[in-house]
Amino acid sequence: TRRRATGICQLCEHRAPFCTKKDEPYLENHHIIDLTKGGEDSIDNCVALCPNCHQKMHVLNLRDDRKKLLQEAQKSCCQLTIDGGVVYV
Repeated sequence: TRRRATGICQLCEHRAPFCTKKDEPYLENHHIIDLTKGGEDSIDNCVALCPNCHQKMHVLNLRDDRKKLLQEAQKSCCQLTIDGGVVYV
């Protein structure tokens, strides 16, 4: 999830606020639909968020933010093939 985000928060669209000791952009994994509420532990239910947006989702969980994150997760997790099938990457 974090690798797909290429160092950009999938909610606010800003660069990660700092880098890890391994010099990788620091983003946190977030389940859009919480596992305790029936969400799946799958690539199309996860996004990479900066710490502020991650906390925002856990405190406010705004409908428009959830909608945007679901679109981002679906957009970046799969590609349609020529014959109409789906390939997950």
